Amino acid sequence: MELHAATQAAPGYGPRTRNIIENQLFRRQRSLKLEALQRQRSQYGTIDDADDDEADTLDKTYIVIIFTEKAKLRHCQDVEKIIQEFGIQTTLDFVSKTEKYLYLSATLDTLLRLADAAELEKMTTTGSIQKFNHGCVADFLLPGMTKAEILHYCETPVLIKDVVEPPIRSYIQKGYIEDMFPLHDILYLERFNLNLKRTKLPIEEIRNYFGSGIGLYFGFIEFYTKALVFPAIFGILQCLLDLNLSLVCSFYVVWTTIFLELWKRKCAGYSYRWGTIEMSSLDKPRAAYTGQLKPDPITGKMTLHYPMRYTYLQMYCISYPVVLGCVVAAAWFALYQFQIEAEVLADFGADSWLLYVPVIVQSVLIAIFSWAYEKLATFLTNLENHRTRSQYERHRVNKLMLFEIVNNFFSQFYIAFVLQDLKQLKYQLMMQLLIFQLLCIAQEIGIPLMAVLRQKYAKYRHQEVDPEKLRTITNKPRYEQSFYESGLDAYHSTYEDYLQVCIQFGYVVLFAAVAPFAAIGALINNVFAVHIDMFKLCNIFKRPFARRAKNIGAWQLAFELLSVMSLLSNCGLLFLQPNVKQFFSHWLPSIPDLSFVIFEHLLLGLKFLIHKVIHERPRWVRIGLLKADFETSQALKKFKAAKKMS
Repeated sequence: MELHAATQAAPGYGPRTRNIIENQLFRRQRSLKLEALQRQRSQYGTIDDADDDEADTLDKTYIVIIFTEKAKLRHCQDVEKIIQEFGIQTTLDFVSKTEKYLYLSATLDTLLRLADAAELEKMTTTGSIQKFNHGCVADFLLPGMTKAEILHYCETPVLIKDVVEPPIRSYIQKGYIEDMFPLHDILYLERFNLNLKRTKLPIEEIRNYFGSGIGLYFGFIEFYTKALVFPAIFGILQCLLDLNLSLVCSFYVVWTTIFLELWKRKCAGYSYRWGTIEMSSLDKPRAAYTGQLKPDPITGKMTLHYPMRYTYLQMYCISYPVVLGCVVAAAWFALYQFQIEAEVLADFGADSWLLYVPVIVQSVLIAIFSWAYEKLATFLTNLENHRTRSQYERHRVNKLMLFEIVNNFFSQFYIAFVLQDLKQLKYQLMMQLLIFQLLCIAQEIGIPLMAVLRQKYAKYRHQEVDPEKLRTITNKPRYEQSFYESGLDAYHSTYEDYLQVCIQFGYVVLFAAVAPFAAIGALINNVFAVHIDMFKLCNIFKRPFARRAKNIGAWQLAFELLSVMSLLSNCGLLFLQPNVKQFFSHWLPSIPDLSFVIFEHLLLGLKFLIHKVIHERPRWVRIGLLKADFETSQALKKFKAAKKMS
């Protein structure tokens, strides 16, 4: 069971509420102090590099465990003893009955040992990616690198968490532990400040701090935003020159296919450098996975096993019928809106402003339904009990995308291909896109903006630590940072961010023939949204534990599905044009619809050809993987030869 889920289940011991704005004031003050200390150390420090690395790891707190009011001193000490058995350094601050903190740190040698056990993939001096070996540290020391730089910022808290969380899970389930999170590195966060001179995001530094899962999201949103420049320019030309719709269809088929294929190559490069390209479904189970301990058929280790038949039974007998019911309900609400519009038109006429009300209400309901269905899909996927994080996310996204496509785009398809009213389609599409962007802006900017406005009053609420508490606090700056960051919201995943981008992509490509300016709106929105996302990660949320990822998972399939749907929808809009109908009726009077099938299959063939021509992995990545396999086989041969000699 995951920590946040377990703690929420404990009655009466929910997450503590702190003032986020006080945290911002504290963070700025603390940042200035740390920067001054850093400059002082760099100016006067004479410590040897190796000793300095070891000292830094001892001084640095990687994880904070917060106990609930229910936990007694003996419970805290029991948890501390369990953690110390793994070589983790601990410091317990029993401030009061309501404030109990356990700080976890580790020596560099311990961290490297844990990295070896976790089989982290690291770059070697030969240029290939290999599993880290504690006994051969020199093989992973690239030119100019120290031992402390082998591990990234995002990896050390996860290494400690993966070791200490299983043995203390019973204390989490009993309600003794309220939260466990890594502290922000305030100096490192300065690298993510808004810099107008910077032309691209620091993707490598984002990955080093937040992990490959978040790093891939920012890599994707940056790549997607740059790719939107082409349809934005094409949309302007489409309006100015009144381009033929067949050219519009062909352009978007080529653009979406090239964009998605080039992203696969870009993503493969990221995952290779970050050591996640070889991840598979056989990776370790996610924290919430339940089952019985049995020997693993491959490694022989005792691991959790859950019969797949129960998962399939849950999926096909419960989850899918519920999803189908929600999809039918969403389609019914979309059709009901047209009935309301017809009644308003009949009662008040075509010039009444009341005709805008049904569309606005439907757009708001779409956002509400999306929020409610996301909770339902998460609940259903939890019941299915998937083994790995990638499997869990894939099945959850599949449920969500089926609903979101119907919820957001069913009314447009109905207007286009049932009512065949292109004027109303354009109006409906632009209204829904406008409200969707406004809701996204309100969500993305509203919370940070309120935080900035309220910072003006934070200094009047900011209080120094009670002198009586200082007697029980081992490190005042660490306690203050832990106190304030414990009140921040937890960052669960990149799901909501990907969902917004995916829906936006649908608005851009599905009906591009009648919405040429959608790409321009998406481009402008994303330029600001990516910096807002970074601000929230650094200031509004707790620092999340890093999650490893080799690609964007099921979202890649979602974008490809929308790409194919856009081909069909835009071709359909093309053949709804009166001049196109007349042209093919003249040449093919008996079977005019055959021309649509031929044109659509030609574009599908073009899409497939581009897919085959562009390899999903760059050549240097393929060479690197083959080189790693060769070095592994050679090392195995040498080991066997040495064993025979001995």
